[in-house]
Formats: sequence, structure tokens, C-alpha cells
Amino acid sequence: MNANLRALAAMLHTVSQEAGSIARRLAHEEDWQYPAAVAVRIYTDDCARHLPKYLRRETPLELGWRLQYEAALCTGKLAPLRPLLHRAATLASRLEVPPARWERRRRPAPDHRVSNRPVSRPYHRSGAELLRTLFGHA
Repeated sequence: MNANLRALAAMLHTVSQEAGSIARRLAHEEDWQYPAAVAVRIYTDDCARHLPKYLRRETPLELGWRLQYEAALCTGKLAPLRPLLHRAATLASRLEVPPARWERRRRPAPDHRVSNRPVSRPYHRSGAELLRTLFGHA
């Protein structure tokens, strides 16, 4: 992981920690912004932990745009997160990540439950007769 990627992961971790502390404060006040603080904490924490996965799914510019969007949503008591998310978005948009390699698609494992053969019924009974035999109901 290069230095810029580490710096972005550290910034996202900082945002996550700050959002967590804001969420703890808002939980005691039963504030309506509590769920938003928790959502920002979860998103940024997951992004920090799995940054390479996020960068395989989207370009650094798209990730930067998404972080800018999150920053725009931080109003009221979540306002302290805005500059941190702006910095993270700037770091993300400056990343120079090589284009994702084309990965060969694996052929899905054969599903042995699916078959072209007709289903054989023991003793040529109907489904209702078979259930009566199995469960003993007359």
C-alpha cells in the first residue's frame, strides 16, 4: 500500500472515530441526527478497513465524489465531520491507482441439484400419498 493510500485510510479512520464520538454524544441526548452519525461512522470505518476493495469497485475520483457527498450531508451537530470528509475526498481524488486488472471470470460451480432427468417417484405415488405415508396421516 503506497503512502497516499495509507494517508487516505488514516483520514477515513479519523473520520470514523470522530463520527463515533459524536454518535455517543447524540445517543445520550436522543438527537435525531444520531442515526446519521452512526451511518457515517460505519461507512468510513468500512471504507478505511477495505480501501483496496472500494478502489476495485470504483475509481478514486468516484470515491472522492462519494466522500464529498457525505460531507455535504453533514449539517448541524455533524458539521465537525465536514472538513475531515473534505480532506478525505481530496486525498481520494489525488490517488494514482493503476487500472484494475481484468480478472478472469470463474465458471460457476455446477449445481448438482439441477438436473434434466425426470424426478423418479418411489412406488409411483402422488405427492399427497407420499406425504401420508411419510407422516402417517390417513
